[in-house]
Amino acid sequence: MDDSIIINNDDDNDTTDRSDEIVTDMISLIHSTTHSSYVTCSQLSSKLISYLSQIRFNDNQWNDLEKAVERFDQSDDHPDLRRFRQLIETISTCSNDCEERNYTLGRDANALFESICQLQELLQSHVNLNCTLLSKVIQQKDIRLLLADLMNLTGMNVGHQIHGILCNIVHLLCQIDQMFSISNVIDHPIVSNCIRIIQTSINNICSTGENTKSTVISALRLLTDLLLTNEPFPVHSYGQLSNCVFLKSIFDLIENNGEDDELVLTLIKFILSLNLRFDYPHENPIMLTLVAVNEQISCRELIERLILLFNRSVDPIECKTMNSVIKFFKDLFGDGGTTSDALLFDSDRRLIVEIISRELADRSITDERTTEYLFLLELIFRSRSITSETCTRIDDLQTSFRAHLYAENCLKENRLIINEILRQHNWLTTNDMPFYL
Repeated sequence: MDDSIIINNDDDNDTTDRSDEIVTDMISLIHSTTHSSYVTCSQLSSKLISYLSQIRFNDNQWNDLEKAVERFDQSDDHPDLRRFRQLIETISTCSNDCEERNYTLGRDANALFESICQLQELLQSHVNLNCTLLSKVIQQKDIRLLLADLMNLTGMNVGHQIHGILCNIVHLLCQIDQMFSISNVIDHPIVSNCIRIIQTSINNICSTGENTKSTVISALRLLTDLLLTNEPFPVHSYGQLSNCVFLKSIFDLIENNGEDDELVLTLIKFILSLNLRFDYPHENPIMLTLVAVNEQISCRELIERLILLFNRSVDPIECKTMNSVIKFFKDLFGDGGTTSDALLFDSDRRLIVEIISRELADRSITDERTTEYLFLLELIFRSRSITSETCTRIDDLQTSFRAHLYAENCLKENRLIINEILRQHNWLTTNDMPFYL
């Protein structure tokens, strides 16, 4: 056989392999950016290759193309900016027409639905790509007036599905421009509308299916966004959020939808973010409501989910100032045991102590997060719900206490908490344990 034929075949194989690799990379890049189906990504790759094959480039021109992309993305006349304005103008018109018709939609129903769906898709794509292009236009006064009209629709008779999409649109707007939630949303009636939407949807969530569920989830996510701003709410809205009837409806939803992870986790995030707003356990409406409804609702789903999150060291709302799950348990034990006695089994308390014991053993002496665990432990012991007979981690706790007390770099607050625990519960002390008053 001719050697040149073998060499040519090898070259052809290398070229084919290289081409396959390039195309696969292109399709993967498009898919990871757009989250489109691979069939769509393949077709787009084919069109790009076809277009580029008609153009002859040198190395400098490739660099110029990258700069052209940057100029396109930064253009004040970007197509997405134009599209955004067109959509909210249409939605604003529908909102004002709806208001004139005593808050019901007429011929605008289809136009409104199509516009809000397209706006939701546009905003979601920008959030997925961490794109801040729209933040500039959101801050413009005329745009904010149009967005106020959009939010007004949540108080009109436009149907649960549209309410849900509108809440999600505002949630996405808050993600793109965090100041929007503070300057335009938190004082708007949309807060009260979200609460009403959740309450009116509770009885329908099982019977009407996904549309109602997605509406409730969207309203909860928006309320959670606003709660995490740590900005003050209007008195009326704050009263609605902390109302016993509303909170009971939230606990009802958690207990009756245990198999729906998305809904339950969204509800728990809302409860945890709301709980951050209350400093004193004996005045905390969440704790007061839990005790008040205890005979009607077991709240086992809520407690078991929170213990699971605590065990995994997961804070679902990723609060920057404190662990919201630990804060919830601190409030649970912080009223002298009234709430914890009503809601927790003895096995729950033992498990919480075991988790704390493990965290203390695993964390560095200088880890500031140990203070939260020690403070919670002190509250549990103070409630007298754990004794020398029921504590299964005495040896482990004593080892951790000794390690902290002997360490020169032990945090002062941690040393004080440990000493208080030992002073109140001498069954945890040992003869070789340094004790500082």
